[in-house]
Amino acid sequence: MESIKVNPQNPQKESLNKIVSDLGTGKIVVLPTETVYTFAVDATNKEAIEKVYKLKGREFSKPMHVVVASIKDAEKYVEVNKPAMILAQHFLPGPLTLVLPKKLGILPEILTSGLPTLGIRIPNTPLNLLVARKFGKPYTTTSANISGRENPYSVEEILNQMSDEKQEEISLIVDVGKLPSLPPSTLLDLTCTPPKILREGPIIKEQIEKALDISM
Repeated sequence: MESIKVNPQNPQKESLNKIVSDLGTGKIVVLPTETVYTFAVDATNKEAIEKVYKLKGREFSKPMHVVVASIKDAEKYVEVNKPAMILAQHFLPGPLTLVLPKKLGILPEILTSGLPTLGIRIPNTPLNLLVARKFGKPYTTTSANISGRENPYSVEEILNQMSDEKQEEISLIVDVGKLPSLPPSTLLDLTCTPPKILREGPIIKEQIEKALDISM
């Protein structure tokens, strides 16, 4: 396991190259977002996704979401509807995950637990967006904790949850220091009318209602 310190607002080229290289070879990378630290792997790699499920002790019936660089990139993997476009203009990049109908036959079924939907995340940090652009594929954004344990806001909190054996399954930790104790991104299902908040986060119901001019 290697750890590198990175400025999330201005990451060095060498750091980006290392992150993208590890993602491209199916390894697990700990990456921060503007909310929590996450486990990032290539979301097109079935074996890599399975490694994250096992590392977290996460039930395979619980889908994972992905990071992309833009709504335009999201259109490769999901059907982007009008509410998604409106919310993207208001809140993205930012702590909002949009659950949309996935396009079939592109990403491994294990990623979405066989569900017909996929959560799309566009974090509001240059580090995440640069990695997504340079990698050219979506990567997972599940929190870097053992399932059921506290959300991690520092590298120390991640490692404290894991045995030495589990730590060795992590290839790279990208350390940006202590993150603010924000809740994970708001998770919004846009496959139903009206949309449904599946997990409350930094972007609240009233903001979403105002942006879409609806009542939820």
